[in-house]
Amino acid sequence: MSEKRKMIIDCDPGTDDSVCILMALTHPDVELLGITTESGNLTADKTAANALRILEYMDRGDIPVAQGMMHPMLREYPKDPYSHGEDGLGNHFFPEPKLKISEKSPAQMIVDAVLENPGEVTLVCTSCLTNVAVAFMSRPEIIPLIKEIYHIGGAYGITEYAFRNATGDNPMSEWNIFVDPEAARIVYESDVRLTSIGLDIAFNPEAVNISEETLEKLRGIGNRQAKYALEIIDYIDGNNSIEEEGIFINGPIDTTAMCCFLNPEIMTDVREIHVAIDCGGPLTRGMTIWDRRDHFRWEHLPKIRTVFAVDGEKYQETFYQALGGT
Repeated sequence: MSEKRKMIIDCDPGTDDSVCILMALTHPDVELLGITTESGNLTADKTAANALRILEYMDRGDIPVAQGMMHPMLREYPKDPYSHGEDGLGNHFFPEPKLKISEKSPAQMIVDAVLENPGEVTLVCTSCLTNVAVAFMSRPEIIPLIKEIYHIGGAYGITEYAFRNATGDNPMSEWNIFVDPEAARIVYESDVRLTSIGLDIAFNPEAVNISEETLEKLRGIGNRQAKYALEIIDYIDGNNSIEEEGIFINGPIDTTAMCCFLNPEIMTDVREIHVAIDCGGPLTRGMTIWDRRDHFRWEHLPKIRTVFAVDGEKYQETFYQALGGT
């Protein structure tokens, strides 16, 4: 039996983030070391409480949860335009959690986990990157010791879906970068092994829509995580799906990053590209600027790995299996 892969989820639950937590808790090949929460979909006190609620729902009080700051590094907290329900969990209205927040900060939790397991810890980041940036600033020596980061972030123009579905509060940005672009810049420029999954992929209906076949198979499992995921998909269908000129998204998009971590074979085309993050004016703040020119390209811009294409069939299989399917 192979050794389990160690990971930390940096997230802001949030409907789709909560499904990612379930997948990490129940996948047989994953050891979830901890959950760190951001002020993204909701403020960090609410996202931390929601993480605890999901852990209680799954009877997994052994997983520590660290609460992040109540605001990004250098700006006020912006309100997410996307609906996650009154409670942030698709209106499940779980009771107040009995589990308690860790005494560690998110940065300390990340630092300790990496130093205790050098070269073994992957961060799956489904929110802004405030916690990771603080960890990198406080202890930069951990950067080369991180196995990899998977981040749902950015809009690169690889597909038509990138800018048609821009989710930041301006025409060009994606929400997870827009919330705290200064933090994203620190992480993206750090030389950490980073794989970014932009809106180009995360909003590609051919790749990430949960098919009716997969939904039917999930209904047949009957376990609590599949039941919850189906309820979240129903909520997204009724409140946040985008249907315009053939585009229809019914899935919890953050699970794209989790699926890519669980099964890297999903990523059929991953390339290194030069990317800068704009921290400036109102029209482009949070934009991931990819210098894709054939001539005069700025080679000094940071390089990251970006997913250009995924295997939709393998995505469906991985999503189903991570929730208990066989």
